[in-house]
Amino acid sequence: MSAVHHFNDENFFLELGQLDPENVAFLADSFQRLPSNPYKDGSFRVRRFSHFKCVNDDLTHLPHKKFTQSAVYNRFQGDVVRDYEEIEDEVVESEAFVEMFHYFKTMAHVKDHADIDVHQIRVLASANHNTPVAPEGVHQDGFDKIGIFVIRREHITGGEINVHLSRDTKPIMSYAFDHGEFIILNDKRFWHGAATISATDEQNAYMDVFVLTACD
Repeated sequence: MSAVHHFNDENFFLELGQLDPENVAFLADSFQRLPSNPYKDGSFRVRRFSHFKCVNDDLTHLPHKKFTQSAVYNRFQGDVVRDYEEIEDEVVESEAFVEMFHYFKTMAHVKDHADIDVHQIRVLASANHNTPVAPEGVHQDGFDKIGIFVIRREHITGGEINVHLSRDTKPIMSYAFDHGEFIILNDKRFWHGAATISATDEQNAYMDVFVLTACD
């Protein structure tokens, strides 16, 4: 997959790219320190959550907030107030973290005033079991812009990110992103989901992802 491909105009976009390999390696290490998750997906996903403003690649880490997503968009865990630990300072203050924001803001035309949510998620896989990467199925997130950055896939099969024109149509794109590859898309125009994953090794099987979202 080459560094950047895109096709967009004012009302429509979907962009692909890949983070710098050294930045990917730095970010990957931080997933080893994700805390446990007390919510419905806690048996197979560990995670952190923070939100930011970003102006000219200068990040402002905003005060802690809880995360809630309407059941209109999330049929798995909607209308549940969730309180996650913040993303670690050493990650937030790194060039690697800023690179994600640079691509997200530039490619998605995110405004300077936008509140950008960031989810850091590890999906845990097990042998002889299909683990959902996106338990809500094919969905929209209720934002305007979304970026999915797959940092690492370790000892798994599946996990392709799928892009759809509607909830009930076949994907127009399906790809197993890895090594910092990412997709940024218009959440109002497209729907997305992911294939389940299963482990090819009894130990250390997972998929590590950052998800960035913003409204205009």
